[in-house]
Amino acid sequence: MTAPLRTDPSAPAAHEFRRAMAHLPTSVTVVTTRDTEPVGCTASAVLSLSTDPPGMLVSLAATSHTAQRIRHRGAFAVNALSWQQRKLTQQFASGDPHRRFHGVAHTLRHGQPVLADAAVGVVCTLETVHHALDHLLLVGRVIWCSHRTECTPLVYHQHRTHPGPAAS
Repeated sequence: MTAPLRTDPSAPAAHEFRRAMAHLPTSVTVVTTRDTEPVGCTASAVLSLSTDPPGMLVSLAATSHTAQRIRHRGAFAVNALSWQQRKLTQQFASGDPHRRFHGVAHTLRHGQPVLADAAVGVVCTLETVHHALDHLLLVGRVIWCSHRTECTPLVYHQHRTHPGPAAS
């Protein structure tokens, strides 16, 4: 397989960019939705977008099964994992999308799967979808949220997961 053509020869190669971004710590989230069954994927490009009204921005690969289901369903949940949930990172990152919820405790909030024991749970209705390079930017309006102050958040940094600052 050949590497994709770079449109800007001065831009860094994909591996150089990934190496640089590994130094940018991010929270580890699982973005979920439910159609006939719950589906979800690990995501690190997630952020709060606005506070009035409350909004979230999620970036998922355009080819992602979860992204396609979110577009169909019109709603999604963002689950910021706790340190104790670190094993879920791999479970939701690869493999059959229909088996990722196997053995994972969750509840439905406004019809969307919220993972039990997540540090933060946010449910959104899908406002807009924007195509950006090889990803979809999903803008959601928050309709429900919760957080657990006793949880230590999970952070991804330098290709590994770490307990977040609350563990100090």
